[in-house]
Amino acid sequence: VTVLLAGATGVACMKPNGAAVRQSGLAGAEQAFRANIAAIHQRDVEAYLGHYLNSPDLMVVSGDTVQRGYMPFAEARRGDNAWPDTLIAGEPILDWLAPGVVYGVYPYTVVERGDTSRGWSERVLVKTGGGWKVAVTSRIDRAKR
Repeated sequence: VTVLLAGATGVACMKPNGAAVRQSGLAGAEQAFRANIAAIHQRDVEAYLGHYLNSPDLMVVSGDTVQRGYMPFAEARRGDNAWPDTLIAGEPILDWLAPGVVYGVYPYTVVERGDTSRGWSERVLVKTGGGWKVAVTSRIDRAKR
């Protein structure tokens, strides 16, 4: 009985390896980040949209606009066949916030219809049953010189 009780106590008190959970989260989020950029390069609207949280809680921030919800975001993206002529995405910088939640930012240079802009693109990714999804996205353009 003592051995059984000691064994049960040991199992009940084991905690998941925090470093492993963190590394796994960062790796999964980085893979989702890179796949999202690849979908832009491939101009694949459905693959692109597949990286976003299909929820009314999705938040898209750009310039002076804040948009909530996947449906309006997806409808607008499907209705606009414009893609950047060139997108250069720098290395993402990721920060693990909590199990299943990662913040990421990367520098970008984009050319659209001959106009070049540079800035930062931010994402908050959440782990779902369907993989890592973007829950918050923002684009912060740098002032033109």
